[in-house]
Amino acid sequence: MISILLAEDDFGVRDTLKDFLEFFYPDLEILQAINGKEAIDLIATHKFNILITDQMMPDMKGSELLERTIDKLREDGTWIYVYSGQLMDELSFNLKEYGEVKIIDKFTNPMFFKEIIEEYKRAQNSSAE
Repeated sequence: MISILLAEDDFGVRDTLKDFLEFFYPDLEILQAINGKEAIDLIATHKFNILITDQMMPDMKGSELLERTIDKLREDGTWIYVYSGQLMDELSFNLKEYGEVKIIDKFTNPMFFKEIIEEYKRAQNSSAE
């Protein structure tokens, strides 16, 4: 089972993404955080395979969430994705010290999120061989 944390303050976006992923992959365990603080609490008490977080949340930016949790996420081997509608160059600069973080344009095709799961599964299968 793949464990995913979705950190997104917008209920519509968060719920739609969760439903979309569960439609294709019923074996996912998806926990949701409505803000950065809730995400920090969940990261502290769970091990996630994948983190997908919004950059612009009301209590803190996704980059601040990573700053506070990166050691645990690295220790857990979590794949990290940050998505945002802001300028990608600016976000890339803000996250440059986190080379493992992948940045997604918030307006990307939803199928990209399906590709994340497929890529993760391929990586797990190749490491098991």
